[in-house]
Amino acid sequence: MTAPRSVGPRSVEDLRLTFEATRTPRGPLMLASDASEASDAIFPLARELAAHCDADVEVISAVQPNALPTYGFEALPYPAMPMAELLTERSQQIAAQATRQSIGANEWPITIRVGDSAREIISVARERDARLLVVGRGRHALVERLFTGETVLRLLQLGDTPVFAVDAHLSQLPSRVMIATDFSVFSIYAAQVALDFVAKNAQVELVHVAPSLSETGAALKEFATEYRNQAAASFTALIERIQRPGMQFTTTLLDGHPGNQLVAHLREHPADLVVTATHGYGFVRRMMLGSVAATLIRQAPCSVLCVPGSARTRAAARAKAASRTERTLMLADDQIAAQLDAFTERHRGRGCFVEVHQHDIGVQPLGHHLPLQGVTWESDTRSVVLMFGSDHVAGAHLAHAIGGVQQVAILVDAEGNDQILELAYPSGETLVVLE
Repeated sequence: MTAPRSVGPRSVEDLRLTFEATRTPRGPLMLASDASEASDAIFPLARELAAHCDADVEVISAVQPNALPTYGFEALPYPAMPMAELLTERSQQIAAQATRQSIGANEWPITIRVGDSAREIISVARERDARLLVVGRGRHALVERLFTGETVLRLLQLGDTPVFAVDAHLSQLPSRVMIATDFSVFSIYAAQVALDFVAKNAQVELVHVAPSLSETGAALKEFATEYRNQAAASFTALIERIQRPGMQFTTTLLDGHPGNQLVAHLREHPADLVVTATHGYGFVRRMMLGSVAATLIRQAPCSVLCVPGSARTRAAARAKAASRTERTLMLADDQIAAQLDAFTERHRGRGCFVEVHQHDIGVQPLGHHLPLQGVTWESDTRSVVLMFGSDHVAGAHLAHAIGGVQQVAILVDAEGNDQILELAYPSGETLVVLE
């Protein structure tokens, strides 16, 4: 079932246009451990990854206090064990786990947080600008999935850091790698990220799952032929973009249900690692995730690397800022109104990408190619209102209000051209990236 190359419903030239510059985070590898056997495998692999990428390593663990409701009066939590003891116990457990895996005392910093595991891990990863979250790939029962959610999926839902879910059998850099691609900018970026964490001589299989390519009938046969032709061209363009010296690339085109087909293919053609992107442009879609990512996390017979779509968005903004931005203009309170009015006049009608970063629920892209119509400041409430839409279509507008803004900044390039409007507030920040 090896195929020519895979397709995207676009021309090769269209595909090339998606290859804009990206810049991955340069922070540490973050190991998320709960001190259980399921997370033992992350330590030997992390040592290999760190040496390969010349990266620092930090360990993060989160503790939820045992709380019993006091029904006699109010439903207030009553800690069954003092907090200090909980933190000390978990720290000792993580240190002992590292020692068992031949990691020297104090070799990797350990951070213990109190609270919901996924939220605390994401918070630390964001603070450290982590390039990768490494977690153990534990198996979860259906009841646990229904009531508490699988940690890996929650990390992807709430965060924008790639997550490497390590199978117990993987202790060396992956040398047989399968990358699932739909030729979107998200899956292209996922492939670029993955190749930083695999063996230099890895055998990489690019796999695309098409809709049914039935050839029963002239019209369906024509569609299948065209799809296969586009698949070949798209695979060629993708390999040209991501190829690395020493790596060997093959391509496979499957058809049918993507998640099921990928799992079946992995069972017939074993790999050390399967790679996929997640797609989602809003909180609801991020919470649902893609069926492909969820299926691979739950059923793939190997380690899984998932790259959130928002990771690619941030990487593109980071590259743009790094290559073209030399300074940040921090606006004083008495200048904000006038500066935002001037910003509006300079960029009215210009397309923008808007992304909201909330500490509690993660990253939420608000929209792409939104024509800017206005940015206003209300000093009494320290509120900024962003307005987007066409200036010639009545009522076709989007307004986004942000209250309690603490800081307003404009990132500019060497020539003084505006690049990004940044609005910071206690619960997060909003970025307006000029396209």
